[in-house]
Amino acid sequence: MINRFRSPLSIALALFFLAGVSLPAAASRTYQVQPGDTVFQIARWHGASPESIASHNQLNRAGYIIPGQVLFIPEPATLADEKLYTVQNNESLFTIAQKFQTNLSWLRQRNWLSADQIYTGQWLKVPAVTQPATGGNGNAYVWNIPALMARHPGKVFLQGATQRKQVALTFDDGPDLEYTPQILDLLAQFGVKATFFLKGANIAGREWVVTRMVREGHLVANHSYSHPDFRKLTTVQIVAEVTKTEGLVKRITGRETALLRPPYGEMTAEGLDRLVTAGYTMVNWSVDSKDWRADHQADQILANIMSQVKPGAIILMHSAGGSGQDLTPTVKALPALITNLQAMGYEIVPLTDLLPVAAYKPGV
Repeated sequence: MINRFRSPLSIALALFFLAGVSLPAAASRTYQVQPGDTVFQIARWHGASPESIASHNQLNRAGYIIPGQVLFIPEPATLADEKLYTVQNNESLFTIAQKFQTNLSWLRQRNWLSADQIYTGQWLKVPAVTQPATGGNGNAYVWNIPALMARHPGKVFLQGATQRKQVALTFDDGPDLEYTPQILDLLAQFGVKATFFLKGANIAGREWVVTRMVREGHLVANHSYSHPDFRKLTTVQIVAEVTKTEGLVKRITGRETALLRPPYGEMTAEGLDRLVTAGYTMVNWSVDSKDWRADHQADQILANIMSQVKPGAIILMHSAGGSGQDLTPTVKALPALITNLQAMGYEIVPLTDLLPVAAYKPGV
């Protein structure tokens, strides 16, 4: 006897094929809409954003769904120190914090939680299992940014606190003579201002690119001189890395940088103490495009960002890379990224519009 029953998922897949619509990437799960569900609730249950669900399912009306409808839920992009975990029966945020040896503040911040209520089956970002690698002090690695934020309130940022639909584009490791000019061309074409965290060792012979950044209204900031892991350096070495790049930027622009993004987002408490005293604010990111990955093409870079973007997001991209690194996918993704963000009502602003910070030191 022929089984005539077809699951909602198989029906949905058939409709996708008949409509000629491409399926979402494999990194997704499916959810069948129940009576009373909203896109906002479904997004919260799965650790996604309403915008990413609407985009992933090509919903013309993001708020309109019907019971029985099958939605593809995009897997949230994760940072290097994160992984995804599915909440099990009878688990609470507290027990998950204990399970992964982290704290509630870390979980709330990384998962954009306004309350501690979680749901069975919900995706949560939790600390990635780290290898027994050690930092410069010989201790097992511990993600110390929450402690640094508590140590220096208002001097360490991962994202903006604004509820307005504003985001910041930031580019690390430039300048170079290939990708940075292309990125500047595109930003000029769309009338968008960004922040460039400069690697000092890349500046020689490319001073004109830095001059162009400033002339066209972008912010330039400090990303060290040689791009080392600051947690493996002494405080004196950290300060030397920063001041050497600061001197190069000042000779070109006449300005002393006040914004710092340490390589890999890593910093020691003592190093931060010295740099804050010297007038620096540390700015990391909340959305990693992962454009540094060799296996990521433009569509994956775009998906990484759009699945995580929220008001106040600081988006990490790169305008230069290591020897032989191809950032063509970054350049290709940028127009679609700007267009998608603006279509969703986001304003792309410099960091100084998103955060209560100054780009340059006073009196300069």
